[in-house]
Amino acid sequence: MANGVQTYDNQAIHEDLLDIIADVSPDSNPLTTMFGTTTAKGTIHQWTEDYLSRPTSNTGEVEGSDATFSDLTMPARRTNITQIIRQTFKVTDDERQANVAGMGDPYVYQEQKALRGWKNRLEFAIVRSTLSSGASGVAPTMAGIQAIVTSHYTNLLSGSSLSETHLNSMVLGVALDVGDDAIFDTVVTTLALRQKISTFTAGNTKYVDASEKRLTRKVMVYESDFNVMRIFGHKDVYASAATPGPVVLGLKEDSWKVAYYRTPKSTELAKTGSSTKGMIEGNATLEFRAERSNAQSTGFALNG
Repeated sequence: MANGVQTYDNQAIHEDLLDIIADVSPDSNPLTTMFGTTTAKGTIHQWTEDYLSRPTSNTGEVEGSDATFSDLTMPARRTNITQIIRQTFKVTDDERQANVAGMGDPYVYQEQKALRGWKNRLEFAIVRSTLSSGASGVAPTMAGIQAIVTSHYTNLLSGSSLSETHLNSMVLGVALDVGDDAIFDTVVTTLALRQKISTFTAGNTKYVDASEKRLTRKVMVYESDFNVMRIFGHKDVYASAATPGPVVLGLKEDSWKVAYYRTPKSTELAKTGSSTKGMIEGNATLEFRAERSNAQSTGFALNG
């Protein structure tokens, strides 16, 4: 029943896996690891976003004049759609019976691999997914970072070279809009462009130990004209020469949250035939609380 409700008589639902998911492959999936989490109350997730506008002119007040009031700018309502993410696995009865070296119970082993696969799929959606509300027989999908960041978006000529000047211009554009205390603090780009940034000299690129033990390898940092940014090469950032071309994302880490409508669960499905089937499934979306603090540039050369 493609559009009906499916149930299983024998479900073995384990403990909440969210904390375990967070610890899986932190370096391969840095955004899922670093972004905070929150709760979505429905499959259409909404929240408010507000900014304090900077003055654009200078005016004084006449001595003894009455106070005047202008209309207040109300917070804007933002929306994203939750997306069901599922990773399945199956182990035959013969496989579980065999004396498998170094694996223990093959079902538990495959379950652990499925956890990594589930997080990989969530990470890809966070970066690359486009918004779809879904329909009968069509799965809804969230909007990911590359679809969300539009206020400070630059589409360069295809094959443009990434330079320190351009990276600093991304920072400057955000600083002029929201102030230098609200600009992005993390750059996420392709592996090749990360290598290019490592050759920059004016910003004193260097490596530092990862903080809070959320990442296990050393992290490259770059000092821009306004702040110090961490630099990550990411396997899921768009890296093709086709439009829009390789991408550089400037992200303010604390402005992003992964909102869970259903936290991931491991479920052993009803037995059919001579195998044991399981799945990891959760329903989540991406919450962006300060879109204008982020930036995106596209169209770079494959190797920077």
